[in-house]
Amino acid sequence: MKDYTKGTSGLIKNINKANVLDVIKKMQPISRIEVSKVLKMSKSTISAIVDELIEEGLVIENGYGEKGTVGRKPIQLSFNPDARFVIGISVESTNSIGILTNLEGKILKKIKWETGIKEQAFNGIVKGIKELAEEDKNIIGIGIGLPGITDIQKGIVDAPGLKWSNFDLKKRLSEIFNYNIYVDNSVNYAALGERWIGCCREIENFVLINIGNGIGSGIYVNGTLLRGNSYAAGEVGYMAIGEDAFERVYSYEDYGYFERKASLSALVESVSKSLPYVKTMEGVVKEYKKQNPACVQAVSQFIKNLSMGIANIVSILNPEVIIIGGDILNYEIDIRQELKEKVKRIVPFDFDIKVAQLGEDASAIGAVADVLLNTNNLILL
Repeated sequence: MKDYTKGTSGLIKNINKANVLDVIKKMQPISRIEVSKVLKMSKSTISAIVDELIEEGLVIENGYGEKGTVGRKPIQLSFNPDARFVIGISVESTNSIGILTNLEGKILKKIKWETGIKEQAFNGIVKGIKELAEEDKNIIGIGIGLPGITDIQKGIVDAPGLKWSNFDLKKRLSEIFNYNIYVDNSVNYAALGERWIGCCREIENFVLINIGNGIGSGIYVNGTLLRGNSYAAGEVGYMAIGEDAFERVYSYEDYGYFERKASLSALVESVSKSLPYVKTMEGVVKEYKKQNPACVQAVSQFIKNLSMGIANIVSILNPEVIIIGGDILNYEIDIRQELKEKVKRIVPFDFDIKVAQLGEDASAIGAVADVLLNTNNLILL
């Protein structure tokens, strides 16, 4: 249980209200008197706060607990996850996903659409929000994960894959919708999603590595999402793992050196040099299952390259867990054990490798979590 404070000055009401709701969520079903004991606050104060939460629909009374030695049985309180709803959107270079959830992240509606570029990408987001909000539910906010460097304060996005440069997404959406809007990099949101209801619920130090046509990461250090000086923390695709990295100059519009060595597009390109008829990851998997020597060699080098990058990440950040996520999970090549063995040869620190639990929904769920984090303590982390 966290250290609860009563707060001071004008913050006291909001802090106490958030603490009461937090206790009810964590210890439900729980009576008013039990909440009072946990928070060391007066029964009258707790009752007033609970009555307000009930009026707002965030808390419900659901029967009676065990009778004490004296008096009547206490009424039990529970959190009502269906009191409010949230929209989460994950925009990727090819396809986008939108979800409508309750306050516990339960997906009530899910839609997909082709992302497009420039205004088409923006219009797709607008259309997706309208479709998810058409039932006019009590929506408290919208979170949007994006494939680029995202200024979470100003809502400005640089996303080369969308042909967006200094794109003021938050401002433009606020001109259309009367919702609180939050934005971040999509891999950061994927990490937040896994931290909330995925494979790292109890883990405070981990790195999610998203492996697709490019490579990105979301980094948690001591329970906090790391964003960096210019919101570019986690852009590991630009990491150098070989001397030939200096043979060219990289810009943000390019794939970085590490991506050119350890992404799925790099693997397909490597295999196709020896097997010209292989043009896709499906083709790579087919040849790998047949144990085609050229394909096996290319996959082996791909794993070596990926291992070097992960070794750098492990040595710098000392995470408890490395999560493998992204499109690589769509293909039947499990590289976890070989990855760990190779990294352990380079770095002597203990760590585990897990597969992302939330799949393609991770970023959208993380977007929902961000809305809740910014809305009166409505989330458990």
